Amino acid sequence: MHGTSLKTLIESHGPAGFYHQVVELLNEKKLTPDDFSYYELADACGVLPRLRTLQQSSVFDRPLSTPDAMSHLLQESNPGVGTHLFQVVTGELIGRKVIEGYEDDAGFIGDRLVTVIPSRFRNTKIAGFRALAGPTEVAEGHSYEESTFEEKFVTSQESKQGRILSINEELIAFDQTGEIHRRAMALGYYLRQERERTIVRAVTDADASSGKYVYRPSGTGQALYASNGSNRNYVGSGNTTSTSFNAAIALVDWTDIEQVLHYRATEVRDDRIDGQQRPIVAPARQILVSEKLRGTARSIVQSTEIQLSSDAGDARVANPVHNLLEVLSSPFIDEQGGSAVTTWYLGDFRRQFLWTEIWPVQTFLQRSEGSSAFDRDVVLRVKARYFGGVSAVDTAFVTRVAGA
Repeated sequence: MHGTSLKTLIESHGPAGFYHQVVELLNEKKLTPDDFSYYELADACGVLPRLRTLQQSSVFDRPLSTPDAMSHLLQESNPGVGTHLFQVVTGELIGRKVIEGYEDDAGFIGDRLVTVIPSRFRNTKIAGFRALAGPTEVAEGHSYEESTFEEKFVTSQESKQGRILSINEELIAFDQTGEIHRRAMALGYYLRQERERTIVRAVTDADASSGKYVYRPSGTGQALYASNGSNRNYVGSGNTTSTSFNAAIALVDWTDIEQVLHYRATEVRDDRIDGQQRPIVAPARQILVSEKLRGTARSIVQSTEIQLSSDAGDARVANPVHNLLEVLSSPFIDEQGGSAVTTWYLGDFRRQFLWTEIWPVQTFLQRSEGSSAFDRDVVLRVKARYFGGVSAVDTAFVTRVAGA
C-alpha cells in the first residue's frame, strides 16, 4: 500500500485500525482489491506457515458487508487477532471482486424488464385494485354515483440461488492473487447470468408448460399469454377472443409493429366492473426479441426513413416507428428453440413484471470444513447468493406476438 509494508501498517494502526483504513480506502476508490497480495497479507498477519489451520470465527456466519461485527475479533488482546485480521481483510477483498463480477452488466437486459422491490417475506400477496369506472354526468341537485373498488392480487414466488468457490492453499502460498480474483469475479458473473436467465424465461413465460408460472392471480398459477387470447395479450394462431388477430405476424418491417399497436389499442381493455370496459393508455416502450431477430428489430426501429411503393411510384418518407421502442434481445430466448426464436414481445415490461428481492447478492467467507481441507488443500471457501423471483402483476402491458 503506497510503498509501505503491510506488516508496518498493521503495527502502526493496530488490527482494527488497519481493517477500517482498508475499507475506507476501498470505498473512496483510492485502492482496489487488485492492489493487495494475499501472500503478503498472510505473511504480515503471521498466518502464512499455518494456512490450513486457520480457525473459523463466528463472524463468517454473517454477510461480509457487515463490518460492525468485526470489532471484537480485531482487539489486540485477542490471542487470534492475526488469524482474524487475515480472514476479515481477505473476505472484504474477495467479496468485492465477487460483487464486481456480478455488477458487470454488459449485455444484460434483466433490470430493464423488471421493477425491483425489496421484500422481507417470500410468497407474499401483491395487492391491487380493478379499474374504476370514469366520472359520470351529474344533473343539478342529484347525487354523485359511488365508485366500486374490488381488490385483486397475485402472489410472488422467490427462490434462493448461490454457489461456493473453494480457494486452495497454493493460490495464496504461490501469490496467485490475480487468479483468486479472476475466480471470484467469475463466481459473481455467473450468479448474475443465472438471475438474467430467470428473468428472461419469466417474462416470456417459458416454463408455463412445466407448471412453473410467473402469473399467479389470487394465488393460482396460469399461463400468462393464453393461446386463446383470453388475457388480451396474445396475437397468433388460436386466438378465439380477438379473431381479427388469430394469425402469426412475422417481424419484417414497420407495418408489423403498427399492426400489433393496433391490437393493443383496440383489444386490450381495463378490468372495471361497474361500467363498460375501455381501452387503456399503456404505451409500448420496448420490443423483446431473440438474438436471431435482433438485427431485424434494430433495423426497423432505428431506420430514419422507409420506402413506400404505389402506382404513382416509389417514395421515401419518415419512419413512423423511428426510435419508438427500445430493442432488447437475449440468447436465453434462442435457447428455448422452436417457435420461441421467431416470437416477439411488445410493451412496457417494468410495469408488468416485478422482481421481489428478499436478499440482494451477498458474499460470505468461511474456512473449509471436513475432508476438502485435507484432500484438496482448501484454505477458504467463498459463498455468493441471492434470494428473489419474478412475478407478473397484470396481463395488459406486454403482448406476445407469434412469428411466422
